[in-house]
Amino acid sequence: MNMNKTLIALAVAGVFASSAATAAVDVYGQANVSYDIVNNDSNRDSQGVASNGSRFGLKGSEDLGGGLSAIWQIENQIAIGAGLGGTENPGSNTSIAFRDTFAGLKSDTAGTVRLGRFDTPYKLATRGMDMFHNTLADNRSLMGLGHDVRASNSVGFNSLNYSGFSAAASYFGDQGGTAPGFNTPTIGTANTLFNTNEGFSIAGMYDAGPYHATAAYQTISNGLSNTNISTDAWKIGGYSVDAFALNGVYERISNRNGSGDASAWYLSGKYNLTSADALKLAYTDVNNHVNEAANSGAKQYSVGYDHKMSNRTTLYALYTKLDNDQNGNYLLGWNSASTSVSNAGIGQSPSAFSAGMKHSF
Repeated sequence: MNMNKTLIALAVAGVFASSAATAAVDVYGQANVSYDIVNNDSNRDSQGVASNGSRFGLKGSEDLGGGLSAIWQIENQIAIGAGLGGTENPGSNTSIAFRDTFAGLKSDTAGTVRLGRFDTPYKLATRGMDMFHNTLADNRSLMGLGHDVRASNSVGFNSLNYSGFSAAASYFGDQGGTAPGFNTPTIGTANTLFNTNEGFSIAGMYDAGPYHATAAYQTISNGLSNTNISTDAWKIGGYSVDAFALNGVYERISNRNGSGDASAWYLSGKYNLTSADALKLAYTDVNNHVNEAANSGAKQYSVGYDHKMSNRTTLYALYTKLDNDQNGNYLLGWNSASTSVSNAGIGQSPSAFSAGMKHSF
């Protein structure tokens, strides 16, 4: 019996060894869960387990020679704990390959070209500056709405790093998810459909030592032949890191064919009390004129504490409050990768306490 088990084990090992010789596959991911208690102001309060950008992925590459490699990645989002949460919140979408999924070529002398679905350069330009990303305190509750996106049907290029400088650009086509040729226009109608939500995104980054700076621009066209609603957005940001880190981001989003322009800024700081403990603070402010209405912006205040158990595991706690103007209708957690989100309410001021754990593998 023991001999049979040994032979079976050797056979299985041989199969995996053969597969590894032809294609190396890296398995990676992150489990980020928290218990969130949300005070929805005058609406019904809520509490439960949230999944905050939890993911599982596979990736690999093949050396083609001459400094050229074929690369690929398939990344899925996982809603751990309470389920799917708000059905329209990005953090609730568990479709296969919902996160960055692509194939492409990487050159040691020219850069990387990818085709698939992935974050736009505009989004990535300042995502790392949000000290509360993928939680209810994420600054995307007020910033990047409609622009901090992961775009389907994308073609992207990332340059090499030249003495700290790098650049990225992407074009993304119809976000309806259909293949070319299947968007058949309706003959005789005024609203003949063109590509919806197609756009272009570009970012330039500088990262050397403790200093980082970035600038990004993105334009999106969305709509029908008789409306052609379009938006432009640009933002800048930078930070320095030592025992103390300070991040600042400014963003301007303009709607070229209507109202809804917004300008926002974000300021955050982190102080490392020890090598394992850090105190974080953040403030976000948006001035938005929805339908030319006054007092339609909002402010968000956040404070948090991180404790590193190891290089891969961190415990955290945070408190955040979103203060809508009289005609503001922003939500905590909206547009983030968290399954938690506060209820809608014009002029409301939701707040939340969250305690959780993040583990990377």
